[in-house]
Amino acid sequence: MVPGLKKLPYEERLSELKLWTLELRRVRADLIEVFKMVRELSAIKLETFFQLDNNGRTKGHQWKLKKTL
Repeated sequence: MVPGLKKLPYEERLSELKLWTLELRRVRADLIEVFKMVRELSAIKLETFFQLDNNGRTKGHQWKLKKTL
């Protein structure tokens, strides 16, 4: 624990330490994992969670993903 921060609320401690919230860190980790899945750098296959959406509305790229049900 950092001295002087023990009594501060969570948001103020994050602000003082210039850290992201746990929710933002989890979202970032999820995005990194999806990137690895797309680039085939992950043991998890992209098709496990997503399918490519080939409806032609991708604005110049081929990686529009749709969540599988």
